[in-house]
Amino acid sequence: MGVFQRALKFLLNLQQGAPSRRLNWTMTVNPRLDTSPENYHKWGPEKRTITPETVGSKQYLRVELQTLWRLPRSNAIAFPIRCYLMSLDDIVSVPKWGRRLHRVLRDLPDELAEYKGFAVNRPIIVDYLERFDDGAPTSPGIFPD
Repeated sequence: MGVFQRALKFLLNLQQGAPSRRLNWTMTVNPRLDTSPENYHKWGPEKRTITPETVGSKQYLRVELQTLWRLPRSNAIAFPIRCYLMSLDDIVSVPKWGRRLHRVLRDLPDELAEYKGFAVNRPIIVDYLERFDDGAPTSPGIFPD
């Protein structure tokens, strides 16, 4: 079953009073909340401004908490998104976070990095994070407790 068929099945099965939550993530340049396609002309060119000297302060991990609610009466779906942004400099201030993010981004399939929109900066990001990976084991999950 393709992605669109799975999404449609998921949406049609949402029940009132039983919201569904999911996490989505990507990498973005600068702490910009609006990365919609309509505003690509504003934020897209920023991807090309990352350098080895600025990657820690300008490259951000963006995590979205997405909640889907089936509304009573109209049966419509409300889809609020709460965004969290953290620079690489802030992430590496917690050693296990920097270590884990390095491994995740280093080992991510190229197609997924392209889909997530950071393939152009991936080498600079991975090189930056590599210095914070001491080789120690990590627990599962991008941000383990």
